[in-house]
Amino acid sequence: MNAAKNLFSRTPLAIVISSLVTTLSFSAIADDAQNIPIAEAPDNIEKVQVWGTTITNNSALISEDIEKKQADHLSDLLRDQAGIDIGGSHSMVQGINIRGVDELDLNITVDGISQNNNMFHHSGNLLINADILKAVDINVGTNSVLTGGLSGGVAFETKDAKDLLDPEQDFGLRLHANYGSNDYAGASATSFAQLTDNIDALVYFTYTDKNNFEDGDGNEVEGNDGTIANGIVKLGWDVSESSRFVVSYDHYTDEGDYFIKTNFGSEYNEGNDLETQNIDYTRTSLSLAYELDLGDAINLRTSIYQNELSYAPSNTEGLSEHTGYSILAESTFDLASMTHTLRYGGEGYEQVSKYIEDGISNNEESANSNDFYIEDEIGLTEQLFITPGVRYNHYKVDMFSPGTNDGLEKTWSDFTFGLSAKYLINEQWTISAGSTELFQGPGLRETYTEYDTIFDQDLKAETGVNNTVGILFLDQDVLGLDQLGFSLNLFKTEINDYIDNWSVGKGRPIGEYTNFGDYDIEGFESTLNLRKDEFNARVTYSKSNSENQETGEALRYEVGDSASVTLGYEFSEYDISVNWTSLVTLSNDVAYDGTIIEKAGYDVHNFSMQWLPANVEALTVNFGIENIFNEQYYSHASYTSDTVQDYESGRNFKLSASYIF
Repeated sequence: MNAAKNLFSRTPLAIVISSLVTTLSFSAIADDAQNIPIAEAPDNIEKVQVWGTTITNNSALISEDIEKKQADHLSDLLRDQAGIDIGGSHSMVQGINIRGVDELDLNITVDGISQNNNMFHHSGNLLINADILKAVDINVGTNSVLTGGLSGGVAFETKDAKDLLDPEQDFGLRLHANYGSNDYAGASATSFAQLTDNIDALVYFTYTDKNNFEDGDGNEVEGNDGTIANGIVKLGWDVSESSRFVVSYDHYTDEGDYFIKTNFGSEYNEGNDLETQNIDYTRTSLSLAYELDLGDAINLRTSIYQNELSYAPSNTEGLSEHTGYSILAESTFDLASMTHTLRYGGEGYEQVSKYIEDGISNNEESANSNDFYIEDEIGLTEQLFITPGVRYNHYKVDMFSPGTNDGLEKTWSDFTFGLSAKYLINEQWTISAGSTELFQGPGLRETYTEYDTIFDQDLKAETGVNNTVGILFLDQDVLGLDQLGFSLNLFKTEINDYIDNWSVGKGRPIGEYTNFGDYDIEGFESTLNLRKDEFNARVTYSKSNSENQETGEALRYEVGDSASVTLGYEFSEYDISVNWTSLVTLSNDVAYDGTIIEKAGYDVHNFSMQWLPANVEALTVNFGIENIFNEQYYSHASYTSDTVQDYESGRNFKLSASYIF
């Protein structure tokens, strides 16, 4: 079932290109299967069991399998993707940043479940385990009416039993253990089974024990001593060959001896004599999904869900509850001598936010969001495609600040439109352009807070437009290479009536909750990908600059210029593959709130090696060195000021092994 598995659309062209472009998967047992275009794969090809995560960056139309990264933080998983950064060094502060826009203005989902939370300005809003992920679908920029948010988003999808079972297999078990010298260890167990002819199940549990790590200067980073546990249960029912139900339960807990100002790093907290305390941060998700695949007539995925996030230091708790739904369908047909690919659906949720002290709820706020959309990719000719689309946005909030006896109950409704086009110049070159209007309703104040707020009764929703122009090249047997791919996307995003994520409502709700002005964000993302025999390489470079149209100041979390270089080689005769990745971010001085934030440049280099012994096919061994040269650095997407630097881990030797029975 491949019916609308992500909330982000993939055009037929994108599907073909992403399957043809050489991937950075170095798994020898999967290489033959992955190099076959989806459209040409024979029905009788044997399913290969691979425990990895496929990342698809829809701006570059390039996917890769990243099992060997042994990701223990989202930064390991996504930071080398063009246009993306991850803020925060702590496990509780994993903030996704796209083009300088942070997570509160992005569309982030896990198995279709909205992660639209605003828990606490010293923590993150996303609890996720990279090990169990099957796919990560990245949308850099809002390029379609099917996508909400001001700057795109990320859709995470976890594995289920269907992904792991061989065709003739009824039961499987995977045992996994991992160790990091700086300073954690963990293990996981996954069982997957075909219970009956049409019912399958997966049970997954992982546990990680982590201590205070050392930064690049050898300083112990206090406030990281804790444990992470994640359990997932999935039950699938194939009603027929074309329809399927999946019920999922996901419980994730990060608990430890942490600083309350987690995102400020150890140096600030210790320098101000702040003490750690026991903090329990938990996410619990329950969902029911339905998939229907009737070919061109309709390809549908729909789900209903409940998602609860609890941030609980000592005797207080911030509690955010989401109850929501999502529907996405695709139909293909011919009309008036043109091919139409119609995508349509909707998504919505009710969010309830509570601050609880000694078991008593001191405040409760709510938000309701309902969006419906439709777009039609029209093949005017075999080379020219245009895609008009429209989205209806409806959003309501009810907020109240007891300290000021002031509140806001208001509804916003708006239609937004999109129009894009692409032209296949020839078999190698494609050009594209698009413009999509933006809408984002004002988010609730953070959940874990007692701050006093004055509400602007004329508060506006954030709106704007994202404009993009792109070019893609893909060819086989060119310049002496087996395969060569290149993409370049230039963009300009205008955000009107921006609501600042730190100094007012959506971040630290003290003072007046009001609009902060209009912003322009300009830049580009580029990706070069190549393969020659056993060697492959990828180079990315991205740039984004933001500016307030009135003050000239930038967004606080602007990243600036960043690049990555990934080199891989397969030693087939030894069943070994190696990989080198270099990440480079240039220094960037950001003018914000009347001051200059000096963000230091850095370069970090990682090495990894994977061994898949041919005589023991069930065994996988990974070894890696993270931050080889012990760089002292912090991400530009982390909170940074003249007194606060959230330094990341220094050199870390990683070793993991797994065995599938």
